[in-house]
Amino acid sequence: MYLLKLPVACLLIVPLLGACAQAETPRKPPRLLTNEQGCSITIDNQPINAYQVPSPIERACVGPYQLELPQNYFSTQMGPEHDGSFSLALEYPSLQPFKPGERMNLSADVSIRTVRIDYTYIDRVNLWDVMRKSYTRKEYQQGDPSETLEERIKGDPVHGLVPYYVDVAKVQEFYRKQGFDERAPIIQHIYWQYDWFVSRNATDQIDQVIKCTTRDVAESGVMYRDGKMVKKPVFGFAECNQRFVIEELSVIAEVRYPREGIADWKTIRERTRALLIDNSAAERTR
Repeated sequence: MYLLKLPVACLLIVPLLGACAQAETPRKPPRLLTNEQGCSITIDNQPINAYQVPSPIERACVGPYQLELPQNYFSTQMGPEHDGSFSLALEYPSLQPFKPGERMNLSADVSIRTVRIDYTYIDRVNLWDVMRKSYTRKEYQQGDPSETLEERIKGDPVHGLVPYYVDVAKVQEFYRKQGFDERAPIIQHIYWQYDWFVSRNATDQIDQVIKCTTRDVAESGVMYRDGKMVKKPVFGFAECNQRFVIEELSVIAEVRYPREGIADWKTIRERTRALLIDNSAAERTR
C-alpha cells in the first residue's frame, strides 16, 4: 500500500478548507406571503442594498391590492418587513421619495422632514364606522373633553378645514377631578394636546380628521438650512396626523408630518391617494 506524501503546509490547509465548506450558511429560499384577501408577495430573505441606483421595484399588499413601487419609497428603503407590513416615507415639502439609502442610520433631521404614510384596508366592518372612531370617544375615554368634537372649541375655517381646538382649561380640570396633582405633567404641560381639523364630503360625512400639536405650543421645533427642513435645538417638535378615507378602495390612509404641512393637506392627501391608486392592482403577475 502506497501513501501519497503531501507537504506539511498542504496537510494543514486541507482540514481548514473542509471546515469552511461545512460552515458556509445556506441561502434562505424566498417565501410567498398571501394575506386574507388573496394578495401575494414574495419575501426574498436575502440582504438588500438600500443604496442601489436605480432603486429596484418592491411589492406590498394593501388588502386585495398589490402595490408596486421602487424600494426607496418604503420607510425602510428596502421594501416591506418580513411579515409584509410596511410604511411609505416621502420628504417634506417636496413629497418625493428620499434618495436611496438616505434613511439608513436615520438622523434627527431626516426624521423631522419625513412624511410617513400608512394604509389600512377595512374588511368585514363598515368603513365609515371605523373612520368615526377617529373623532369619537372610546369607552375608556369617557368624560375626557379632548376626545370629542362636542367639547372642543369650534373655530373659523383654516386652510379650508373646520378646526376644533382643544379646551386646555377644561382638560386640566378633567384631570384634576381624576385626582391628579396640580404639579402632574399631564396638567402642567400641553405638548401632548392636539387640535383637530375636519373636512366633510358631499353627503356631509366627516371624511378626514387632521390632529396637530395644539396652537398653544407656538414653537414648531423645525427650521430650514440650505433649503432642507432640520431639527431646531429645542425640546420636541410640532406634528400632524392626517387620517382620511379612500372610499373606492375601502382604505383608510394615515399620514404623519411636521405641523407646518397642514397648509399643504390637500396636496398631501392627493399624493397619498395617487401613490396607492396609480401603483396598485387587484390582480398582477407575481
